[in-house]
Amino acid sequence: MKLVLKNGIKPKGIVTLPPSKSEAIRAALLLALSGGAPEKAVAGFDAPFCGDIVNALAAACDLSEVYAGESAALMRMLIPVQAALFGRVSILADGALLKRGFGEIEECLGVSLTPAHGTALIDARAPITGDRFTIDCSRTSQFLSGLLIALPLLDRECELIVKNGLVSKPYAEMTLDFVRLFGGAIEETETGYRTFPSAYRAPEVIPVTGDASCAAVFEAMNVLGGEVNVVGKDENTRQPDKDFLKYALLRDADISDCPDIAPLLAAVACSRAGDTVIRGTARLRTKESDREAGMVGLIRDLGGEAEAVRGCVIVHGGKRLGGGECRVQNDHRLAFAAAVMALISDSPVSFEGAECAAKSAASFWEDCKELGIVN
Repeated sequence: MKLVLKNGIKPKGIVTLPPSKSEAIRAALLLALSGGAPEKAVAGFDAPFCGDIVNALAAACDLSEVYAGESAALMRMLIPVQAALFGRVSILADGALLKRGFGEIEECLGVSLTPAHGTALIDARAPITGDRFTIDCSRTSQFLSGLLIALPLLDRECELIVKNGLVSKPYAEMTLDFVRLFGGAIEETETGYRTFPSAYRAPEVIPVTGDASCAAVFEAMNVLGGEVNVVGKDENTRQPDKDFLKYALLRDADISDCPDIAPLLAAVACSRAGDTVIRGTARLRTKESDREAGMVGLIRDLGGEAEAVRGCVIVHGGKRLGGGECRVQNDHRLAFAAAVMALISDSPVSFEGAECAAKSAASFWEDCKELGIVN
């Protein structure tokens, strides 16, 4: 679908956030493991659910054979959960998602999950043996989150060692909060975690809050002169994207814990005179697109200046953008950034593949229409 965004608009209105997909995926899986109803994870939210949440709710209804769609978080958490429950992994996913790799969990569990050539199905034996596991968390914390959910299901105490650092640490802390809320016994150690056999029980209240990464899009618009009132954001959430406005003030920002806001930071930086350095972008190369290159390409398409240098994106800001056609690489985060950049462009901004936004925000373009950005 081709979309044309109005240029130079100062959006004004009210936006109600959808549920956090990070929190909803974790809650849905734990509800399934506790015998509860997965849909309780998003009870009380009226906004349409994004594709990742829809797939998570469906997967939680039958954990034995699941469709993960395009959700890396869902796929990566399901692998250790299925291995703990069934001793095998059976996950159908978008082919591009599988290309993002799962070597960390293969090494950790000592199994091979490589799908047959040309398929989008992981179907392999994956028994969890032993009681000591080491996981590389230098690229993602999502496999770690899956292990934190899965290991308490085993009949033995386990040691989980984190190596090569821990990116996106707030998401691991989010998982730990949810697991403990559901009765999982985990303690933190100097090298990682220790898990104990646990029986999950669903709590009365499931603390799924509004999606902070979606809120960040409208906050970026406000930085550029918009007046959007965002309803449903919880400042107490573990979602690191809640701090977007703090990051947006920085000339030198490290997005190791909050990779999803990187394109928005780049978009805002275009309006600010001088250079802005966004560090930690090498890990963005294996997102829905090569998001590091995509950020640079998007800015250049619209007449701005940016470059990728040794794992950083440097935005040379200070002039209005020309606008015109751009490429978002079928990546929802780049599409959101394009919507922000239209506000500081001299002509309308257009691109193909606008439907990609539904991966994380099903009603995003309807919200933008209400704000006057889209016809």
